[in-house]
Amino acid sequence: MKKLLSAGTVVELGTTKAENLDGIASAQFTDISCALTGLSTESSENEQIDVTTLCQTYSKEYLDGLKDADTASSDAFFNPSSDEGKALMAAAVAKEKRILRVTFTDGSKWACLCRVQPFGFNTNVGDAVKTTLNFKLSGEPEITTA
Repeated sequence: MKKLLSAGTVVELGTTKAENLDGIASAQFTDISCALTGLSTESSENEQIDVTTLCQTYSKEYLDGLKDADTASSDAFFNPSSDEGKALMAAAVAKEKRILRVTFTDGSKWACLCRVQPFGFNTNVGDAVKTTLNFKLSGEPEITTA
């Protein structure tokens, strides 16, 4: 398997509300890559609903319920005056679904609807202003290979 370098990965956030990924080709994006130090996605598991009855004698039985929304997160540098900072703050305040798109160095793309969660910042003497960003993903991601 060919390995992909993380350096050079482009992460973009849609500038307007999106209900689905159908309009991704014509959507407008803000490149937030230069604010991020990385991006991690997490898949959630289905909720386990206990359906154990008195008839079971060995172990409990479960049904798969709904799964929680998947998430993405990143540590980032924060500047409220930068294009990245303005885009992230606007998306968090709007509480609307936006398209989060990642383009890998081989040209492959990953995209998903997301909501940017409200965030703060952290500042320490001798360090840059930083934040942690959390994105609640909505629906199945769309993956396009190079």
